[in-house]
Amino acid sequence: MMYASVVSHAGVCDLAISDSEPLIHRAVARQAQLRPDATALIERRRPVSYRTLDRAASRYASELSALGIGVGDVVPMLLPRSARLAALQLAVLKCGAAYAGLDRRWPAERIAAILGQISPAVVITDSPLGEYPSYQPPAADLEAVAAACEEQFHPPELGGAAPATVFFTSGTTGMPKGVVSPHQAVTRLFRPGGLDGFGPGHATPQVAPLPWDMYAFELWGQLTSGGTTVLVEDDHFLPGALRELVRDCGVDTLWITTSLFNLFVDEDADCFKGLGQVLTGGEKLSPAHVRAFLRCHPDIPLRNGYGPAESCMLTTTRLLTLADCDVAGGIPVGTALAGTTVLVLDADDQPCPAGEPGEVCIAGKGLATGYLASPELTAEKFPTIDYGGVPLRIYRTGDVGAFDSAGVLHFRGRRDRQVKISGHRVEMTEIEATARGLAGVRDCVALPLTAPDGQVVRLALFYLASTAPDGTAPDGTPPERDANTDPLAVSDQLVRLLPAYAVPAIVRWLDRFPVTPNGKLDRAELARIARTSRRRSAR
Repeated sequence: MMYASVVSHAGVCDLAISDSEPLIHRAVARQAQLRPDATALIERRRPVSYRTLDRAASRYASELSALGIGVGDVVPMLLPRSARLAALQLAVLKCGAAYAGLDRRWPAERIAAILGQISPAVVITDSPLGEYPSYQPPAADLEAVAAACEEQFHPPELGGAAPATVFFTSGTTGMPKGVVSPHQAVTRLFRPGGLDGFGPGHATPQVAPLPWDMYAFELWGQLTSGGTTVLVEDDHFLPGALRELVRDCGVDTLWITTSLFNLFVDEDADCFKGLGQVLTGGEKLSPAHVRAFLRCHPDIPLRNGYGPAESCMLTTTRLLTLADCDVAGGIPVGTALAGTTVLVLDADDQPCPAGEPGEVCIAGKGLATGYLASPELTAEKFPTIDYGGVPLRIYRTGDVGAFDSAGVLHFRGRRDRQVKISGHRVEMTEIEATARGLAGVRDCVALPLTAPDGQVVRLALFYLASTAPDGTAPDGTPPERDANTDPLAVSDQLVRLLPAYAVPAIVRWLDRFPVTPNGKLDRAELARIARTSRRRSAR
């Protein structure tokens, strides 16, 4: 599918950053020229050199180009994490196209909906999908693929603003929305003077899910700068695995989601030994866990990382200290990274004074091109405003924040009903729209449940139905039982329609929703009911 339906803007970027941002595949190819025998990837403890990775990618690119893949295409990929996948993603980029990593564990209906949005010319997969043409790359060793590369592949000329990847996130309409991210959104962070811990001599594990923007952080961060990415085959990353990667593979730079960071600190705080840096985020940090880490590892830098997928990967970071754990309102999220501008704006798009909360808005090279096939939503969320007499393209995050007197950003919550759980962004309205589509569900309310530190720990769904789970109708008559109204049946259906992280842990039938004295939905009472419920339980 071509990008004609995606709104594209040149934007106004940080003038301190050069406009000659490298493309992802060219940055990797440059490393292959400079250090061909250096280790680019480690897969199952086996090294893959930069020469092998780049040449295999060129071989795949020749085959994809012959299938008609080129500039403006979006190529979905349904493959497991592997060195072959990384080479194929580079191949798509070499063709001038963008890739969309999909999770094979997603419900079939969700994958079908996303493929419908993309209307791809080709899907890269190990098994044919029927409706769409597929490219099924041979499961050959990359060394063999690289050896079959008889001539150099010549990528088309593109700029850093060209689309590179599409991340699918939760949407308010119940349909996943595709965030179209350009090459420069990735490479801006790993240029000289960028983030520490990337480049020759450094190694990062790749454990993030394929569709998430932090997958790009873990993979391309090292590969575009000359470091090593260690592919973690297991989807469940545990403290013992981290210890092995530090010991056996030289891992020294780690990105880890807040919830997983908390788990590691609780279960085995010593597992971080040997690391040179830890970055964590994706959710609100727990002061207790950060404090425990800093006391256990005073010599390991710990950074808080903040940023939505629409400003790819990270927007701000904060090198944490014990004093940050005692800041009223929560641990600060920090200051803007290279190529990025962060603003806190009032309702008139004017800067808020220090200490005054407003909407967090982002500008710079990290911004997405827009939303796939959604020009209206793109125009709404990525407007160009007048900022001090200069046109500035921004992304409205919907987050509420405030700068302190030192220019450090503090997160203050959301303006809408979007939450982060286990590092994933979830719209409560997507869960509700999906549940309302089930037979027998008349209305519903999705609710995030939080821990004392404010972190979302699970989701709950309350619904009304034409019949109670025992089959009793509103007038008291007992018609035949409708299995669709049973909480367990509702939950089972949601498992088939939503990604696992968005399926409510508690599903509860109510005969009516509680309301406050002024007639509004009583969310506090729903939270109380949820706390007394078992996970995915009946009433």
